[in-house]
Parts: sequence; C-alpha cells; structure tokens
Amino acid sequence: MSRMALTAGAHARPTPAHADKVLDLIDVARALAIAPDVEGVGRIVKIAARRLLGADGVTFVLREGDLVRYADEDAISPLWKGTAFPASACVSGWAMDHRETVVIEDVYADPRVPYDAYRPTFVKSMLMVPVLAAQPVAAIGAYWAVRHAATPRESALLEAIAGFAAAALERAKLERELRSAVALRDELLGLAAHELRTPLTVLNLAVSGVTRALETADVEGARRSTERLQRGAERLARLVEMLLDSTRLAQLEIPLVRERVELGALVARVVARLASAERVRIEAEPGLVGGWDRARLEQIVANLVGNALKFGEDKPVHVSVSSHGGLARLVVADQGAGIAEEDRTRIFQRFERGAAARGVGGLGLGLWIVRQNVEAHGGEIHVESRRGAGTRFTVELPLSA
Repeated sequence: MSRMALTAGAHARPTPAHADKVLDLIDVARALAIAPDVEGVGRIVKIAARRLLGADGVTFVLREGDLVRYADEDAISPLWKGTAFPASACVSGWAMDHRETVVIEDVYADPRVPYDAYRPTFVKSMLMVPVLAAQPVAAIGAYWAVRHAATPRESALLEAIAGFAAAALERAKLERELRSAVALRDELLGLAAHELRTPLTVLNLAVSGVTRALETADVEGARRSTERLQRGAERLARLVEMLLDSTRLAQLEIPLVRERVELGALVARVVARLASAERVRIEAEPGLVGGWDRARLEQIVANLVGNALKFGEDKPVHVSVSSHGGLARLVVADQGAGIAEEDRTRIFQRFERGAAARGVGGLGLGLWIVRQNVEAHGGEIHVESRRGAGTRFTVELPLSA
C-alpha cells in the first residue's frame, strides 16, 4: 500500500513538515500513472496536494471552453465543487491562460480574485498552478484559512504534481480516443455487414435468374436478370465508395482538386442519373461557375438529392441553383415526413440517422460526407424542416477559393 493512501475514500490530513516529500511525490506519480480516467486523476490530486502542502483545501479545476469547472475538492469546508465560472473571471483561468503559477497571500487584495465567490469560504490565501499539456487543460488550487504566502518549495511541489497530472490527463485522453476508435470500427463493420447483405442477395438472385434463362434460352429473362445484376453491382460500388470516402475524409486524406465547374450543369447531370425529370424539378441560374472540386460537388448533390428521393414519399423534389453575394447556393427540398427538431444537428454526424430513416437502408454516412465536403470548400450547410411538411437543405459555397 502506498505511503499516501491515495484512494477516493482516504481522509486528507496534513503530514509533519519533516516528511520525506520525494518519496511522497513518487507515490503520487505511481498513482497517477494508473488513474483510470479524469475523475480518478482529480481524486488523487486533491488528496496528494493537500497532504504534501499542509493546505486547508485543494481544488482540481478543468477547462471547458470559456469556462472553468471546479471538478473536485478536498477541504475543511465546502468550496466550489461542481460549479463553473467564466475563465476570464477566475484565478484558475488566469493561470491556465498565462501558463503561470499564481501566489496570492491576501485574496481580497488581488484584482484577479472574484471576491463574491470567496466571501462565503474560509479562504484567505491561495496557490494556483496550471496543468500544462499541449494546451492548459486544468489547474490545481491550494488554499489556506490564515494569511500565508506560499513558498518556492510549496510552489515546486504543486508544480510537480501538476506535471504528473498533465501526463495522466493526456494518457486518459488517448485511451478515450482509442476506445472511441475501436467502437467506431465495430459500428462500421456491423453497419457494413448489414447494408452489404441486401445487394449481395440481389446479386445472387440475379445470377440464378441468368443461369435459368440461359438453360431455357429465355433471352428476355436473361436481360432482366442482367439489369438486376448491374443495379446490384452499382449499389455495392456506391456503398464501398461511401465507406472509403468516410475513412479518407476522417483522416483528411482527400485534397481538393479545384477546377472551373458550372453548378447548374453538374446538378442536371447528377439528377439525371438518379431520377426521372418528372420526379425532380430543377431551377438553375445559367452560367453559374465556381472554383470547386467536381467529384466532391457531385457527392454533395447526389447525397442530398438521393436523400430527398428516399424520404420524399414519392412526391416531387425541388432543386434550385442560384448566387448571392459571392456565394453559390444549392437548395434541395422534398415534401416528405420531415426531420424532428432533436435530430437536425445529429443527422450530420457519422453513422447518425433521424427517426424517419430508421427501417430504411443506409449507413448514416451520406449527410456526414456532405458536410465534410461543404466545409472543405469553406462553405456551410443548413437544414430547415417541419414534421409532415418536408425538409429543405441549403448549401452555400464561395464562388472562388
């Protein structure tokens, strides 16, 4: 058992001043090296820091965008555990932003201190140290109930703990990312297996049909089966290409190949491959040319129009192409069931699908690929929808790079 008894339930009691700090720091490093997650890091830090410094309280603070959240604490009376403050209004935020240790002997004499937050507490003095990874991600605060100017030795001790914590947080982050990657891989394999089953079944049936037709000299039957073979092969090719594109896009491996492209003509060609003229109505501003990647633009149009046809309940789909203020605007609107409000952001995430898509074939990659391609061009995509009144996707792309 470690000298520090660094467990979640350990009671932090200050050690005598003559304690062997070096051995205690080794215990801290060992404990943080096996901390399972961010919460575990916080638990170890608060206990170790308070005991090593003989402080009356310690907080473990996490950076969350423009906020700092006091994630954990060990103190003689409650401080701010669970509370978030603007980083610009906290000493912890200042320490992270400036990557500097802060020593404050009198908290009511330093303008960086939010006095109103401290008045209900015992705190008279503090030492705040940033946890420095590639970016400051956390801070450790030590507090005293009497006026106390933290010594260079105390600052060095807390900085050492912060260094161990930085490594532990980085390791926890990498482990989270690894678990997410494994889960994503498993989900992708499951979806791919499910989606590939249908076209493979179609291909097998078509091959059987061709075989029977050849045996009976049924030319018309052979032609129909051959067409089914072609459609099944095309669907397989689209699924495989979508999977490959999603992987390359996620790894930023597809560079833009810009050329002059007339948007209206491209839209007309893509739509002609997908549906009859009666099903899709196109209104295009003539001669609208921009510097875009043709293949990626075709993906954008094909996925948006394909979705509109799939979920438009066999009603007409409207596609418009226009320009405004240096932007090309592509609008694809259907008259289907619409997208629930809670799904409108989620549908652009990888492998996510709205409620209306459940029970309909698909990998949940189409709109994610659309968004990646749009953003690669410096553009934006928006969705408007009402349940029972259809969905409208609007893509805006800069006309020039």
